[in-house]
Amino acid sequence: MRLTALLDTLPQGGSGPWDPPQHPATSGTGSDSAEFNRIMDTLLPCRTNDPELWFAEHSTQVEQAKALCRTCPLIEGCLAGALERNEPWGVWGGEVFVDGAVVARKRGRGRPRKSESVAAA
Repeated sequence: MRLTALLDTLPQGGSGPWDPPQHPATSGTGSDSAEFNRIMDTLLPCRTNDPELWFAEHSTQVEQAKALCRTCPLIEGCLAGALERNEPWGVWGGEVFVDGAVVARKRGRGRPRKSESVAAA
């Protein structure tokens, strides 16, 4: 079976229950499903790293999550799914979402630095 066919069976995030489609890679014996999950766990950075990283408050952690997303084979599908679902916040498909919209970079909490406020004026 081709890797792209396997990747099409993965959930792309979001909330609520996810019922995977009946697919040869995910149906059948429990060992087939476990093997599929083991393979996906090694390929997807959001499964191998701390999930909180994709919803971090600090801009350095957000940039780290974006860099990890760039190595993911599902980046386009993840971003498309997040846009379709209007994800309220987090890093999806290598982009930062704030209030359901993609932003260039996430500003840290608190007052902006003086240099940022002068540039904005």
